[in-house]
Amino acid sequence: MQPTIELQPVAGSEMAGFRERLKAAFTKAAQDEFPGWTEVIPPDRDLDQTMDEQGVEALWFLCDGERVGGAITSGTDESRFLDFIFVDSQQQNRHLGLAAWQAIEAHYPSVRVWELVTPYHEKRNIHFYVNRCGFHIVEYYNSRHQDPHFPQEDAGDYPGGDDGLFRFQKIRF
Repeated sequence: MQPTIELQPVAGSEMAGFRERLKAAFTKAAQDEFPGWTEVIPPDRDLDQTMDEQGVEALWFLCDGERVGGAITSGTDESRFLDFIFVDSQQQNRHLGLAAWQAIEAHYPSVRVWELVTPYHEKRNIHFYVNRCGFHIVEYYNSRHQDPHFPQEDAGDYPGGDDGLFRFQKIRF
């Protein structure tokens, strides 16, 4: 049985803790894929830039009243970007990701177009977005075709960052 996820807006006083949990989840995933990786990701610079986007909203994921992860989205009522999504590492493999994504879609019923990017090496993410959530890969950013929103010189801040990023899109009819 799939767990139920409720969403709760992140209060301003909770933002520092939210950011730390997001960074812990992302850093652990990087260390699992790239043993020896020691940098904390995402850098504060990237989180600060995201929080300045139009229509940004940070959300906690709650399962049985416990915070198990969260997401940051930005955009409009018709088109949103999934900037960050995470499930706390100790909560992994409980099928919370799909339940969280479904809760996000329900939270934004008028959004027609969803977009996100994920690194080329993140096979687990690619499987999740394509095979579980219904996204399609629509673009591959690399040194010859750069993401206009992510400077190539910042790619080294992420493990495997020079390998490129996939841009995903999901259109709801």
